[in-house]
Amino acid sequence: MINNRIANDFLSQSVSEDDLKNVKAIIQALLEGNETDEEIHEKTGIKLNTVRKLLYKLHDASIANYKRNKDPETQWFTYSWSFNEKEYIEKITKFYNNRIEERKTLLDELENNLYFVCCMDQEHFKGDYAESSEYEFYCPICDYELEPYDSKKEKSLLKRRITIDKKNFKKLMDSYNKQTGKNGN
Repeated sequence: MINNRIANDFLSQSVSEDDLKNVKAIIQALLEGNETDEEIHEKTGIKLNTVRKLLYKLHDASIANYKRNKDPETQWFTYSWSFNEKEYIEKITKFYNNRIEERKTLLDELENNLYFVCCMDQEHFKGDYAESSEYEFYCPICDYELEPYDSKKEKSLLKRRITIDKKNFKKLMDSYNKQTGKNGN
């Protein structure tokens, strides 16, 4: 459930690529019943301060919760952490749906519009027919002519990414449903 591309992409919104491996280890430790930051530190070998920092990032993303308890003898606070699987799945589902919709919209725009790019450097300008005609089909950066943009590669890439995302999301949901005893229908 945490070793999935969709899950990784979702978690990457909250933490850096460098922290992603540690976050996944922390989530796994929480799923295995480790509750305190010290237990997670001992289980994973991640520095205690890093564990705490990442637990708070997971809390900010609403997928980890904590309860604060005060030790009557030492008067110190201890935090018991838990992983909110239901919220995690809901947030990943929303992330996935938004990403699929964005990619489908972009694909639709590419399939139903004619785009033009600068003939000298495509990075200078890319615009649809209406925008290109405003510049009389000349690049607003370098004043070279605009030429029709061949979107075959971009459309192919988007279609492939949509297919891969759908497969990865299905695997994630199958794994979650199997784990929770749901049949997914």
